[in-house]
Amino acid sequence: MAKTNRFGSQKFAIIEEGRFNRKQNTREEKKVKEDLPKILFSFKDFDVSQIPPGQSYIEWQEEKILAAMVQKFEYVCELNIIEAQQQKMLKIYGEFPKKSDFAVPKHISPDVNWAVIMDIKGQKGRVAGHLIGNVFYVVFLDKDHRFYITEKKNT
Repeated sequence: MAKTNRFGSQKFAIIEEGRFNRKQNTREEKKVKEDLPKILFSFKDFDVSQIPPGQSYIEWQEEKILAAMVQKFEYVCELNIIEAQQQKMLKIYGEFPKKSDFAVPKHISPDVNWAVIMDIKGQKGRVAGHLIGNVFYVVFLDKDHRFYITEKKNT
């Protein structure tokens, strides 16, 4: 049964009786946060032409760094890009660093987002590469921190 509203019979539309009563058990849960995709790794862009300053997988195996890298990747794969940055495991540079012992490989587009996975078996160890979406493409193994050269502090 319909009734007129309190402003008069024709000022607003007629309100149906019970229109604003909530039906029981019809509530849909609202998603608070969409899950961002986890980081994935690809080795298709690995560049062996710049060894040195970079290193090969064999060199990292001989120096017992390769297993540390795989363990770090295992942990990073549980995170999305934002979480990895917050935990200081991933640093995104954007452009290729101006001060670097490496050069952009010819097979990689110059406009990719360059980044590093940090602290591979110590503070210096890095895996340098680029990001497309949530995929980190490994390009260089850098145990000596030569990808992005910075001035030494407090020396």
